[in-house]
Amino acid sequence: MNANDKAGPPADGYLHGGDPSKDMARLGLTLKKVTDFSTNLNPLGIPPVIRDHWPELLDAVRDYPSVEGNGIARFYRERFGIHQKNILPGNGSTELIYLIYRVMRPGRVLIISPSFHDYYRAAVLAGADVALFHLSEDNEFTDIDPAALTEACKDVDAIWIGRPNNPTGAMIAREILTDLCGMFPDKWFILDEAFIQFIDNWEEETFMFGEKPDNLIVIHSLTKFYGLAGLRMGGVIAGTDIILKIRSMKEPWTINGIAERAAPMLMECADYESETRAYISFERERIIGRLNKARCIRAFTSKTNFILCKWTRTGNLDDLLSRLLKNRLYVRDCRNFTGLKDNYFRIGLRTREENELLISVIES
Repeated sequence: MNANDKAGPPADGYLHGGDPSKDMARLGLTLKKVTDFSTNLNPLGIPPVIRDHWPELLDAVRDYPSVEGNGIARFYRERFGIHQKNILPGNGSTELIYLIYRVMRPGRVLIISPSFHDYYRAAVLAGADVALFHLSEDNEFTDIDPAALTEACKDVDAIWIGRPNNPTGAMIAREILTDLCGMFPDKWFILDEAFIQFIDNWEEETFMFGEKPDNLIVIHSLTKFYGLAGLRMGGVIAGTDIILKIRSMKEPWTINGIAERAAPMLMECADYESETRAYISFERERIIGRLNKARCIRAFTSKTNFILCKWTRTGNLDDLLSRLLKNRLYVRDCRNFTGLKDNYFRIGLRTREENELLISVIES
Protein backbone atom coordinates (compact mmCIF):
# COMPACT_ATOMS: atom_id res chain seq x y z
CA MET A 1 0.00 0.00 0.00
CA ASN A 2 1.25 3.48 -0.75
CA ALA A 3 -0.01 6.98 -1.33
CA ASN A 4 2.58 8.08 -3.83
CA ASP A 5 0.36 7.74 -6.85
CA LYS A 6 -1.29 10.89 -8.08
CA ALA A 7 -4.77 10.37 -9.43
CA GLY A 8 -6.70 12.65 -11.70
CA PRO A 9 -9.73 10.96 -13.22
CA PRO A 10 -11.23 13.10 -15.95
CA ALA A 11 -13.83 15.58 -14.77
CA ASP A 12 -15.93 14.74 -17.82
CA GLY A 13 -17.35 11.30 -18.50
CA TYR A 14 -19.55 10.50 -15.54
CA LEU A 15 -19.16 6.95 -14.22
CA HIS A 16 -21.96 5.76 -11.98
CA GLY A 17 -23.32 2.25 -11.69
CA GLY A 18 -23.86 -0.15 -14.53
CA ASP A 19 -25.75 0.21 -17.79
CA PRO A 20 -27.10 -3.11 -19.15
CA SER A 21 -28.10 -1.61 -22.51
CA LYS A 22 -24.59 -0.32 -23.19
CA ASP A 23 -22.98 -3.61 -22.27
CA MET A 24 -25.44 -5.54 -24.46
CA ALA A 25 -24.63 -3.30 -27.39
CA ARG A 26 -20.89 -3.57 -26.72
CA LEU A 27 -21.07 -7.36 -26.59
CA GLY A 28 -23.32 -7.63 -29.66
CA LEU A 29 -26.34 -8.95 -27.73
CA THR A 30 -30.02 -8.26 -28.32
CA LEU A 31 -31.46 -5.76 -25.86
CA LYS A 32 -33.44 -7.55 -23.13
CA LYS A 33 -34.85 -6.74 -19.74
CA VAL A 34 -32.51 -8.05 -17.04
CA THR A 35 -32.42 -8.76 -13.33
CA ASP A 36 -30.00 -6.09 -12.21
CA PHE A 37 -27.42 -7.07 -9.59
CA SER A 38 -25.34 -3.97 -10.33
CA THR A 39 -27.34 -1.81 -7.91
CA ASN A 40 -26.77 -1.98 -4.17
CA LEU A 41 -30.17 -1.12 -2.69
CA ASN A 42 -32.09 -2.90 0.06
CA PRO A 43 -33.32 -6.21 -1.40
CA LEU A 44 -36.49 -6.02 0.72
CA GLY A 45 -37.66 -3.19 -1.52
CA ILE A 46 -39.60 -0.07 -0.60
CA PRO A 47 -40.62 0.08 3.09
CA PRO A 48 -44.31 -0.80 3.61
CA VAL A 49 -45.01 2.57 5.25
CA ILE A 50 -44.06 4.36 2.03
CA ARG A 51 -46.28 2.11 -0.09
CA ASP A 52 -49.19 2.50 2.32
CA HIS A 53 -48.98 6.30 2.33
CA TRP A 54 -48.18 6.83 -1.33
CA PRO A 55 -51.41 8.76 -2.13
CA GLU A 56 -50.60 11.13 0.72
CA LEU A 57 -47.03 11.51 -0.54
CA LEU A 58 -48.26 12.22 -4.06
CA ASP A 59 -50.18 15.21 -2.71
CA ALA A 60 -46.82 16.79 -1.83
CA VAL A 61 -46.21 17.44 -5.52
CA ARG A 62 -48.62 20.40 -5.39
CA ASP A 63 -46.82 22.33 -2.68
CA TYR A 64 -43.39 23.86 -2.32
CA PRO A 65 -41.12 21.93 0.06
CA SER A 66 -39.11 23.79 2.68
CA VAL A 67 -35.98 25.52 1.43
CA GLU A 68 -33.60 23.15 3.27
CA GLY A 69 -35.61 19.93 3.53
CA ASN A 70 -36.91 20.18 7.09
CA GLY A 71 -38.58 16.77 6.88
CA ILE A 72 -35.20 15.08 6.40
CA ALA A 73 -33.69 17.09 9.25
CA ARG A 74 -36.60 15.97 11.43
CA PHE A 75 -35.83 12.32 10.67
CA TYR A 76 -32.21 12.69 11.72
CA ARG A 77 -33.21 14.61 14.83
CA GLU A 78 -35.99 12.31 16.04
CA ARG A 79 -34.71 8.95 14.79
CA PHE A 80 -30.99 9.37 15.44
CA GLY A 81 -30.95 12.13 18.07
CA ILE A 82 -28.79 14.45 15.95
CA HIS A 83 -29.26 18.12 16.84
CA GLN A 84 -30.56 20.27 14.02
CA LYS A 85 -27.47 22.48 14.19
CA ASN A 86 -25.33 19.44 13.34
CA ILE A 87 -27.24 18.15 10.29
CA LEU A 88 -27.67 19.57 6.82
CA PRO A 89 -30.09 17.64 4.56
CA GLY A 90 -29.15 16.91 0.97
CA ASN A 91 -30.51 15.49 -2.27
CA GLY A 92 -28.86 12.14 -1.59
CA SER A 93 -25.28 11.74 -0.45
CA THR A 94 -23.83 12.43 -3.90
CA GLU A 95 -24.91 16.08 -3.86
CA LEU A 96 -23.15 16.45 -0.52
CA ILE A 97 -19.90 14.91 -1.78
CA TYR A 98 -19.60 17.61 -4.42
CA LEU A 99 -20.79 20.34 -2.08
CA ILE A 100 -18.23 19.54 0.61
CA TYR A 101 -15.38 19.72 -1.89
CA ARG A 102 -16.62 23.11 -3.13
CA VAL A 103 -16.83 24.43 0.41
CA MET A 104 -13.62 22.98 1.89
CA ARG A 105 -11.44 23.51 -1.23
CA PRO A 106 -8.64 21.14 -0.16
CA GLY A 107 -5.45 21.48 -2.19
CA ARG A 108 -4.61 17.78 -1.95
CA VAL A 109 -6.88 14.88 -1.02
CA LEU A 110 -6.07 11.31 0.01
CA ILE A 111 -8.56 8.68 -1.19
CA ILE A 112 -8.42 5.01 -0.32
CA SER A 113 -8.43 2.98 -3.53
CA PRO A 114 -10.53 1.33 -4.85
CA SER A 115 -13.53 3.41 -3.90
CA PHE A 116 -16.55 5.32 -5.20
CA HIS A 117 -15.73 7.23 -8.40
CA ASP A 118 -17.43 10.45 -7.29
CA TYR A 119 -14.82 11.00 -4.57
CA TYR A 120 -12.26 11.41 -7.36
CA ARG A 121 -14.46 13.31 -9.79
CA ALA A 122 -15.65 15.84 -7.20
CA ALA A 123 -12.07 16.46 -6.11
CA VAL A 124 -10.89 17.10 -9.66
CA LEU A 125 -13.82 19.43 -10.38
CA ALA A 126 -12.92 21.38 -7.22
CA GLY A 127 -9.33 21.75 -8.42
CA ALA A 128 -7.74 19.36 -5.91
CA ASP A 129 -4.84 17.00 -6.47
CA VAL A 130 -5.62 13.41 -5.49
CA ALA A 131 -3.29 10.88 -3.87
CA LEU A 132 -4.30 7.22 -3.65
CA PHE A 133 -3.82 4.87 -0.74
CA HIS A 134 -4.01 1.43 -2.32
CA LEU A 135 -5.70 -1.56 -0.71
CA SER A 136 -4.40 -5.00 -1.60
CA GLU A 137 -6.20 -8.05 -2.96
CA ASP A 138 -3.79 -10.17 -0.93
CA ASN A 139 -5.62 -9.24 2.28
CA GLU A 140 -9.04 -9.04 0.62
CA PHE A 141 -8.90 -5.23 0.49
CA THR A 142 -9.62 -5.11 4.23
CA ASP A 143 -6.51 -4.72 6.39
CA ILE A 144 -5.04 -1.24 6.59
CA ASP A 145 -1.60 -0.65 8.06
CA PRO A 146 -2.13 2.24 10.52
CA ALA A 147 1.49 3.35 10.24
CA ALA A 148 1.31 3.51 6.43
CA LEU A 149 -1.98 5.40 6.53
CA THR A 150 -0.59 7.81 9.11
CA GLU A 151 2.38 8.54 6.87
CA ALA A 152 0.09 9.07 3.87
CA CYS A 153 -2.00 11.61 5.79
CA LYS A 154 0.95 13.93 6.38
CA ASP A 155 1.04 15.46 2.91
CA VAL A 156 -2.68 16.07 2.30
CA ASP A 157 -5.38 18.46 3.46
CA ALA A 158 -8.28 16.02 3.55
CA ILE A 159 -8.80 12.27 3.74
CA TRP A 160 -11.87 10.70 2.14
CA ILE A 161 -13.02 7.27 3.33
CA GLY A 162 -16.03 5.11 2.49
CA ARG A 163 -17.16 3.22 5.58
CA PRO A 164 -18.21 0.59 4.57
CA ASN A 165 -16.25 1.11 1.40
CA ASN A 166 -17.77 0.80 -2.06
CA PRO A 167 -17.03 -1.51 -3.92
CA THR A 168 -15.00 -3.61 -1.45
CA GLY A 169 -17.55 -3.76 1.39
CA ALA A 170 -14.72 -3.37 3.93
CA MET A 171 -14.63 -1.25 7.10
CA ILE A 172 -11.68 0.73 8.43
CA ALA A 173 -11.51 0.33 12.22
CA ARG A 174 -13.14 3.04 14.30
CA GLU A 175 -10.08 3.26 16.56
CA ILE A 176 -7.77 4.00 13.62
CA LEU A 177 -9.94 6.92 12.49
CA THR A 178 -10.27 8.35 15.99
CA ASP A 179 -6.49 8.25 16.45
CA LEU A 180 -5.86 9.87 13.07
CA CYS A 181 -8.28 12.73 13.78
CA GLY A 182 -6.37 13.40 16.99
CA MET A 183 -2.96 13.23 15.33
CA PHE A 184 -3.94 15.58 12.49
CA PRO A 185 -6.35 18.20 13.89
CA ASP A 186 -5.57 20.51 10.95
CA LYS A 187 -6.82 17.99 8.35
CA TRP A 188 -10.37 17.06 7.42
CA PHE A 189 -11.55 13.46 7.62
CA ILE A 190 -14.70 12.91 5.55
CA LEU A 191 -16.53 9.61 6.04
CA ASP A 192 -19.15 8.34 3.64
CA GLU A 193 -21.46 6.13 5.73
CA ALA A 194 -24.04 5.53 2.99
CA PHE A 195 -24.11 1.78 3.77
CA ILE A 196 -23.54 1.86 7.54
CA GLN A 197 -27.07 0.75 8.48
CA PHE A 198 -26.56 -2.61 6.80
CA ILE A 199 -23.96 -3.45 9.48
CA ASP A 200 -25.22 -5.60 12.37
CA ASN A 201 -23.67 -3.41 15.08
CA TRP A 202 -24.00 -0.20 13.13
CA GLU A 203 -25.05 1.97 16.07
CA GLU A 204 -21.73 1.20 17.79
CA GLU A 205 -19.75 1.68 14.56
CA THR A 206 -21.21 4.89 13.15
CA PHE A 207 -19.66 8.29 13.75
CA MET A 208 -23.03 10.04 13.35
CA PHE A 209 -23.90 9.79 17.05
CA GLY A 210 -22.43 11.45 20.11
CA GLU A 211 -19.31 13.55 20.40
CA LYS A 212 -16.96 13.48 17.44
CA PRO A 213 -13.70 15.22 16.55
CA ASP A 214 -14.11 18.75 15.20
CA ASN A 215 -12.29 17.76 12.01
CA LEU A 216 -14.59 14.83 11.21
CA ILE A 217 -17.46 15.11 8.69
CA VAL A 218 -19.96 12.29 8.10
CA ILE A 219 -22.12 11.84 5.03
CA HIS A 220 -25.15 9.57 5.35
CA SER A 221 -27.74 8.35 2.87
CA LEU A 222 -31.36 7.27 3.25
CA THR A 223 -31.33 6.01 -0.33
CA LYS A 224 -29.50 2.69 -0.02
CA PHE A 225 -30.84 1.19 3.18
CA TYR A 226 -34.46 2.19 2.66
CA GLY A 227 -34.53 1.28 -1.04
CA LEU A 228 -35.59 4.76 -2.18
CA ALA A 229 -33.04 5.62 -4.86
CA GLY A 230 -35.48 7.80 -6.80
CA LEU A 231 -36.28 10.10 -3.89
CA ARG A 232 -32.68 11.19 -3.16
CA MET A 233 -32.38 11.76 0.60
CA GLY A 234 -29.37 12.13 2.84
CA GLY A 235 -27.49 14.42 5.15
CA VAL A 236 -24.11 15.67 6.28
CA ILE A 237 -23.40 15.52 10.01
CA ALA A 238 -20.63 17.62 11.54
CA GLY A 239 -19.82 20.30 14.10
CA THR A 240 -21.91 23.46 14.20
CA ASP A 241 -19.33 25.72 12.56
CA ILE A 242 -18.71 23.50 9.56
CA ILE A 243 -22.43 22.89 9.05
CA LEU A 244 -22.97 26.65 9.01
CA LYS A 245 -20.20 27.02 6.44
CA ILE A 246 -21.58 24.28 4.20
CA ARG A 247 -25.12 25.65 4.53
CA SER A 248 -23.97 29.10 3.44
CA MET A 249 -22.83 27.71 0.08
CA LYS A 250 -25.60 25.18 -0.56
CA GLU A 251 -28.19 25.83 -3.24
CA PRO A 252 -31.79 26.17 -1.98
CA TRP A 253 -34.70 23.91 -2.93
CA THR A 254 -32.63 20.81 -3.74
CA ILE A 255 -34.98 18.45 -1.86
CA ASN A 256 -38.36 17.68 -3.38
CA GLY A 257 -41.64 17.66 -1.52
CA ILE A 258 -42.22 13.90 -1.70
CA ALA A 259 -38.80 13.19 -0.20
CA GLU A 260 -39.36 15.74 2.55
CA ARG A 261 -42.71 14.23 3.49
CA ALA A 262 -41.48 10.62 3.19
CA ALA A 263 -38.41 10.98 5.43
CA PRO A 264 -40.28 11.25 8.77
CA MET A 265 -42.34 8.18 7.84
CA LEU A 266 -39.14 6.12 7.90
CA MET A 267 -39.18 6.41 11.69
CA GLU A 268 -41.89 3.70 11.59
CA CYS A 269 -39.56 1.14 9.97
CA ALA A 270 -38.16 -0.71 13.02
CA ASP A 271 -39.28 -4.15 11.80
CA TYR A 272 -38.13 -3.41 8.26
CA GLU A 273 -34.70 -2.39 9.58
CA SER A 274 -34.17 -5.48 11.73
CA GLU A 275 -35.43 -7.81 8.98
CA THR A 276 -33.04 -6.19 6.52
CA ARG A 277 -29.97 -6.69 8.68
CA ALA A 278 -30.90 -10.28 9.51
CA TYR A 279 -31.44 -11.13 5.84
CA ILE A 280 -28.28 -9.40 4.62
CA SER A 281 -26.09 -11.00 7.29
CA PHE A 282 -27.28 -14.53 6.48
CA GLU A 283 -27.56 -14.22 2.71
CA ARG A 284 -24.22 -12.48 2.26
CA GLU A 285 -22.26 -15.27 3.96
CA ARG A 286 -24.27 -17.93 2.14
CA ILE A 287 -23.60 -16.37 -1.26
CA ILE A 288 -19.90 -15.77 -0.56
CA GLY A 289 -19.54 -19.44 0.39
CA ARG A 290 -21.31 -20.62 -2.76
CA LEU A 291 -19.31 -18.33 -5.02
CA ASN A 292 -15.98 -19.44 -3.58
CA LYS A 293 -16.92 -23.06 -4.25
CA ALA A 294 -17.66 -22.33 -7.91
CA ARG A 295 -13.92 -22.53 -8.84
CA CYS A 296 -14.23 -19.66 -11.30
CA ILE A 297 -14.96 -16.85 -8.84
CA ARG A 298 -13.14 -15.34 -5.90
CA ALA A 299 -15.60 -13.58 -3.59
CA PHE A 300 -14.11 -11.15 -1.07
CA THR A 301 -15.18 -10.56 2.51
CA SER A 302 -17.88 -7.91 2.90
CA LYS A 303 -19.61 -6.15 5.77
CA THR A 304 -22.56 -4.87 3.80
CA ASN A 305 -25.17 -5.69 1.14
CA PHE A 306 -22.83 -6.14 -1.82
CA ILE A 307 -19.93 -8.45 -2.61
CA LEU A 308 -16.79 -7.68 -4.62
CA CYS A 309 -15.77 -10.64 -6.78
CA LYS A 310 -13.07 -11.58 -9.27
CA TRP A 311 -13.61 -13.76 -12.35
CA THR A 312 -10.74 -16.26 -12.49
CA ARG A 313 -11.69 -18.81 -15.15
CA THR A 314 -10.52 -16.72 -18.15
CA GLY A 315 -8.51 -13.57 -18.59
CA ASN A 316 -11.49 -11.54 -19.81
CA LEU A 317 -14.43 -10.54 -17.62
CA ASP A 318 -16.53 -10.10 -20.77
CA ASP A 319 -16.77 -13.90 -20.97
CA LEU A 320 -18.74 -13.89 -17.73
CA LEU A 321 -20.71 -10.73 -18.49
CA SER A 322 -21.84 -12.11 -21.84
CA ARG A 323 -22.90 -15.41 -20.30
CA LEU A 324 -24.92 -13.64 -17.62
CA LEU A 325 -26.57 -11.19 -20.01
CA LYS A 326 -27.65 -14.04 -22.27
CA ASN A 327 -29.47 -15.33 -19.19
CA ARG A 328 -30.93 -11.87 -18.47
CA LEU A 329 -28.66 -11.26 -15.49
CA TYR A 330 -26.44 -8.24 -14.95
CA VAL A 331 -23.65 -7.50 -12.46
CA ARG A 332 -21.55 -4.37 -11.91
CA ASP A 333 -18.40 -4.36 -14.03
CA CYS A 334 -15.78 -2.89 -11.68
CA ARG A 335 -12.96 -2.48 -14.17
CA ASN A 336 -13.54 1.29 -14.27
CA PHE A 337 -12.85 1.63 -10.53
CA THR A 338 -9.36 2.97 -9.96
CA GLY A 339 -7.29 0.05 -8.65
CA LEU A 340 -9.59 -2.68 -10.07
CA LYS A 341 -8.54 -3.22 -13.66
CA ASP A 342 -8.58 -7.01 -13.95
CA ASN A 343 -11.78 -9.05 -13.97
CA TYR A 344 -13.46 -7.54 -10.92
CA PHE A 345 -17.22 -7.23 -10.58
CA ARG A 346 -19.72 -6.49 -7.82
CA ILE A 347 -22.92 -8.29 -6.87
CA GLY A 348 -25.66 -6.43 -5.04
CA LEU A 349 -27.75 -8.89 -3.03
CA ARG A 350 -31.34 -9.33 -4.16
CA THR A 351 -34.09 -11.78 -3.14
CA ARG A 352 -33.06 -15.33 -2.34
CA GLU A 353 -34.72 -16.64 -5.51
CA GLU A 354 -32.88 -14.10 -7.66
CA ASN A 355 -29.60 -14.80 -5.91
CA GLU A 356 -30.06 -18.52 -6.53
CA LEU A 357 -30.62 -17.91 -10.21
CA LEU A 358 -27.40 -15.92 -10.47
CA ILE A 359 -25.41 -18.55 -8.60
CA SER A 360 -26.80 -21.39 -10.73
CA VAL A 361 -25.73 -19.67 -13.95
CA ILE A 362 -22.25 -18.97 -12.57
CA GLU A 363 -21.90 -22.55 -11.33
CA SER A 364 -22.90 -23.88 -14.74
